[in-house]
Amino acid sequence: MNAPLLVIPLAIEWVIVVTTLAPILLPGKFQKSPQLGIAIWFTAFLSAGIATIAVLVIAVWAYLDTWTALNNDALGSQSWFAALLVSFAPWVALAAGGITLALINNRIEPLIANSKEIAPLIAMTKQPLMHFMGTRVYLVELPFAFALASNRDILISSFAKDHLSQDELTAVLWHEVGHVKQKHFAIKRLARFIRALSPKLAASRALVNEVELLCEKSADRFALKKVNAPTLKLARSLFEN
Repeated sequence: MNAPLLVIPLAIEWVIVVTTLAPILLPGKFQKSPQLGIAIWFTAFLSAGIATIAVLVIAVWAYLDTWTALNNDALGSQSWFAALLVSFAPWVALAAGGITLALINNRIEPLIANSKEIAPLIAMTKQPLMHFMGTRVYLVELPFAFALASNRDILISSFAKDHLSQDELTAVLWHEVGHVKQKHFAIKRLARFIRALSPKLAASRALVNEVELLCEKSADRFALKKVNAPTLKLARSLFEN
């Protein structure tokens, strides 16, 4: 069976569509449905990844078909030249797709804002603080507002604890529990892994930015089931200053 070469341009076109339209059309569209937004972003990138793999598989398949045809046909015959000509098709399509993606990426990159990620610069010494709704909370000696949820634990800075009222601290903890319960730590790591696989692609940068934002929105919605909006907003202001 011959390789389905027609799939190559269609798959490349889909990758171009996803990586072009996603960072332009999707950001900011799922503020009220962050979980849906996260699912759509990852589904779009998953489909583009599958399309990319399909292109590579078919290109290798076509190469093997060509190798077989060239060995079966007489050197210099019409069929031999036809097989040789066809062998260039998938690689020309790949080259054209790569050039197109590069040009599109250069156009999109300036439109995507730099991500603002709070991360410890040095290893932090954490001290047990409490258990909150089944989640361990650790206190970290830092002179600025900081809160982070991992897969199972919550870290909060001494500065944040000292400058938040009890209600505000509870609101922050509910927000962080929302991250834990909804596995946002793993989701963010997956987004960064995709970015690492395609560091030059503007769309992957948009994915990380948007997933970070949607995870925050989703955690806020989780917290608002337990605390009131003004308290959560006031607590958030400490981390935004």
